[in-house]
Amino acid sequence: MLLPFLRALTGAPSSLSRDCALMLRDAHPAPRALNTHHIPSASSFILVINHYDRRGLGAWWSGALVAATIARHRTDPREIRPVMAREWWYPKGWQRLVKQPFSRWAFGRIAKAYGIVTLPPVNEEYKGTGGADVWRVLALTRGDPPELVGMAPEGFTGAGRALCEPPNGGGLFLILLSRNKIPFLPVGIFEDDEDRLTANFGAPFTLSVPASLPREERDREAARQVMVQIGRLLPEWMWGAYREEILKVVKT
Repeated sequence: MLLPFLRALTGAPSSLSRDCALMLRDAHPAPRALNTHHIPSASSFILVINHYDRRGLGAWWSGALVAATIARHRTDPREIRPVMAREWWYPKGWQRLVKQPFSRWAFGRIAKAYGIVTLPPVNEEYKGTGGADVWRVLALTRGDPPELVGMAPEGFTGAGRALCEPPNGGGLFLILLSRNKIPFLPVGIFEDDEDRLTANFGAPFTLSVPASLPREERDREAARQVMVQIGRLLPEWMWGAYREEILKVVKT
């Protein structure tokens, strides 16, 4: 655990999947991955997972499990290029003065080490400031072959660790990323009855959003399709804002 941490904070280029595997090596209970046969062995995809964390279990553990698992099941050497917030945001107090700038520095070093792309936090304070960063992410999927981009569309963990709706514009961003060409690889992250961190992989899928829909409806529909595919891989108590939609899919 110490070696990946030191490498990240120095900003020295390193292998994300290798250091994630090192992070997980001594984890107890050992995390597990389910249905890994869904991981494409060589073709491109966009990874989408639910944002899962709690006190004592940061979201980076979920990311580490998924990145290390994907690398083990790929014949293609491309690493996942995660998309993450560039800093933690606080409205006021010592956290705003100390913790927020420290997180910006630390996340910047981590991003440099592992090829992570950072975006501004999603709130009114940063509205309209992340255009260049968004285009950097979109550019990753325009290559030949496209990069393996990974993200948690929600941006934060919902109440009680259940699913919540992505911020406005999240669905349109997913449409632009995929361009109706690149499939999404959904993964549901949860802890089982034995408190084991679990990554449940689903079958790759493509969006089906009519271009004729108004912008706001396309946004909501794309987000809904992605979150339902993630949600069906989770225990029922985590379905949250998408409970009724997931029920429809599970019953068919």
